[in-house]
Amino acid sequence: MLNNNFVKYKDLLTIKEFDIESDKEEFVLIPLEDELVFGRYQESRNMLEYGEHIPVRKTVYEKLIKVAKELKKINNNYKIIVAYGFRDIKIQKKYFEEILNEVKDKFDDEIEMYEYIHEKIAVPSVAGHPTGGAVDTAIYDVKQNKIIDFGTDILDYSTNKCYYEADDISEEARNNRKLLRTIMINEGFAPYDGEWWHFSYGDKEWAFYYKKEKALYNQVDSSRVF
Repeated sequence: MLNNNFVKYKDLLTIKEFDIESDKEEFVLIPLEDELVFGRYQESRNMLEYGEHIPVRKTVYEKLIKVAKELKKINNNYKIIVAYGFRDIKIQKKYFEEILNEVKDKFDDEIEMYEYIHEKIAVPSVAGHPTGGAVDTAIYDVKQNKIIDFGTDILDYSTNKCYYEADDISEEARNNRKLLRTIMINEGFAPYDGEWWHFSYGDKEWAFYYKKEKALYNQVDSSRVF
């Protein structure tokens, strides 16, 4: 099965530390309109937690700008859209505990249970979005005024087509996924195979992917952002 290759909760447990100095890095708000990178929450996911603006770490935004500049060299009509960024650790815990309460009587092994939940919502202690280092992103075509074909809508978890290596998508969608992943990795982001749109920098998933001893950022609540 494709999900056997996904980064697991137990993998992320191997990253036990974060860098205290780099974690002091500030947050910025992604512009609502911009020629290179813009943020737009997807209403279908009800993620308007901080108004319309999407917060991320400053370095993440700077790296996204570099990604977008490289993308312009490939197609001048393309730019980067970010659909989601920082999530308050308290909200992460809320989502996690909702599923935990539903399934806790079905598992005898805690790690097995956490692995099951982790595929649906990241375990808070290893989650990327609450660090401000994870983004859900896609390529936007300004001429067509829409996100290019990736086989599913961004943040659509309704089918396994959201898996990066899903079989039942078009060749065009497959090539677009490869393009997005290539330019993001070239700028140091780590991909996640379970969601073609999810990339991170500085969180535990990034540290595990690039074999770093520690993460750059820790999970925080919104008091660090606003």
